[in-house]
Amino acid sequence: MNKLVIFSGTSSTKKEIVDQITTLLGDNLEISAFATDDDILHPISNSLVLVTSPLILDSVKPLIRDNCKIIVARRTLNLSNLDKILYINPNENVLLVNDTYETAIESIELLKNFGFDFINYTPYYPNLNIDTSNYKYAITPGEPHLVPHNIKNVIDIGPRIIDITTIVEILSNLSMLNKKSHNISARYINKIISLSRELYTKNKNIKELNELLTRLINHIDDAIICFDGNLDMKFINNSARKLMQTEDYDDNLYKIKSFISNQKSSESILYFNGCEYIAIKELSYEPELSICILKNARERINIENKLRKEIKNRGYVAKYSFENIIHKSPVMKDLINISKKLSQSDFSILITGESGTGKELFASSIHNYSKRKNAPFLAINFASLPEEIIESELFGYEEGAFTGAKKGGKIGLFEIANGGTIFLDEIGDITPKIQLRLLRVLQEKEILKVGGSMPIPIDVRIIAATNKDLFTLVREGKFREDLYYRLKKLYIKLPPLRDRRDDILHLFNYFLDKKSEYPLEVSKEVKDILLSYNWPGNVRELENTVEYILAIIEDDVIKPHHLPEDLISTKRHCSLDDIEVFILKTIKDFNANRKIIGRKTLSELSFECGLNLSEQQIRSKLNILQQNGYIETSRGKVGIRLTSKANSII
Repeated sequence: MNKLVIFSGTSSTKKEIVDQITTLLGDNLEISAFATDDDILHPISNSLVLVTSPLILDSVKPLIRDNCKIIVARRTLNLSNLDKILYINPNENVLLVNDTYETAIESIELLKNFGFDFINYTPYYPNLNIDTSNYKYAITPGEPHLVPHNIKNVIDIGPRIIDITTIVEILSNLSMLNKKSHNISARYINKIISLSRELYTKNKNIKELNELLTRLINHIDDAIICFDGNLDMKFINNSARKLMQTEDYDDNLYKIKSFISNQKSSESILYFNGCEYIAIKELSYEPELSICILKNARERINIENKLRKEIKNRGYVAKYSFENIIHKSPVMKDLINISKKLSQSDFSILITGESGTGKELFASSIHNYSKRKNAPFLAINFASLPEEIIESELFGYEEGAFTGAKKGGKIGLFEIANGGTIFLDEIGDITPKIQLRLLRVLQEKEILKVGGSMPIPIDVRIIAATNKDLFTLVREGKFREDLYYRLKKLYIKLPPLRDRRDDILHLFNYFLDKKSEYPLEVSKEVKDILLSYNWPGNVRELENTVEYILAIIEDDVIKPHHLPEDLISTKRHCSLDDIEVFILKTIKDFNANRKIIGRKTLSELSFECGLNLSEQQIRSKLNILQQNGYIETSRGKVGIRLTSKANSII
């Protein structure tokens, strides 16, 4: 059996050439192949030796016996991979990367001979010190690891193979030329035909795509005109052609070119044929193009009015404004003033507060006070929906994205809310997957539909709300830190109802007047209970209390027995005398100011308010309060503290 020994510079080249020869010559040949970094344990004798370059021959010649025939291969490019180069723009500066200067130059010459002479090549090889920052493309014959890291687009055309003249020389030396020449020429012809067919198909697809895009652009109502760098018209759609084809053609064209030439303005108002148009300019630098889009202002206003009406009919509106926030306390007045200022910004807002404090009420009011007030307002509650539904609701999905997906896909809430506000309630309950997707929205201002591949730009303000401590969740690794700080660019903390007791009776009377069919009197005992109750459900619980009273009352006066059991049972535990109330209130004041209080201080303060209690009397009362679960005592810096039971009634 004939023997062929191959020496190459790299392992990838070795594999490529072995595959090429094996495919062409079949199994009637014993092939041994080595790269220059392989260990060769014995000299080569009685073989045909193929070396891939003169440099390789110099390094391996001492290993080759005189009874061997040596062929230095002539190399060419692999036709299968050259089509990728067709997508590079003409006159683009491109690096040609190879292992040496000589091989890089050879590859450049081969590419030019194959007709790829429409781009500017720069040879690049290891240790060459040149600035590559202005290069976007690199072409390499099987050496992608040598490409500078800053080059984003790398086209690997594969290692160079041996050309047909070298194949013929190998066959001649192996006495196989007559037997194999017909098959080899047929293979090369088929390869060229296959490549030609592939290029034809690609060009045909590109042509069909261009025709489709042209048809689509011609069906757009907006007028679109494209100019090159010399302000020569390159494209005009049907709407623009109709607008321009009047007796004022030259004057209209002059207006558009003047607008394109104005570097200070990307939008303007232009008048054509007695109508007002909004002109928008888009610039492209590769190649240098200017696109002018003309929108009929009156038609656009009519469409926007129709859209607003449709949004309102569908319920995508904010129902509340700051006037709907019933309050009397100074803390709420200050909070509303702050919220009005925050509404004028476009940054995301995080609203925190206990359940029932009015987070959606504030979110809705902020939207209605902002510049987005005429755009959609959408709300979604994360606590009430599973992850899969939340994902498809927020981002939408493409047709066939999953089993049961609607034909034609579905638009998501972010797209519906484009230009407006989306309210994400109970944000602390979202899964890590949705957290990551929300982070992309905040960072990139774009969404990706479920099952989609094309990002969709959006302009939506996000207001998020939670009754959880997100910072604690961040420390526990349950909430992304980067998402937390993205959401919390602006921040509002709503106080619980127990911290704004001035609002309790004010809100109670408001709900009573709103829901009752006839006037009702509120007894003093009921007022005392309402003011002393802790209201863990906040304003929502207060409203529910009014509805409960109205459902059962048959009198004109609301009395304690008309109240829900929760409020009555709390009052039963409030049988404190004046001294005990004084002690608890004083301790609460000191606790709030982070001050330590003891028997001596309590005794001194009792004389100031006329109770005149000795330290022994204070000790006795403290023991009773501790036994009944109202206080906790500790030695050291902590001192006396109120329990949650005491805090609920004081």
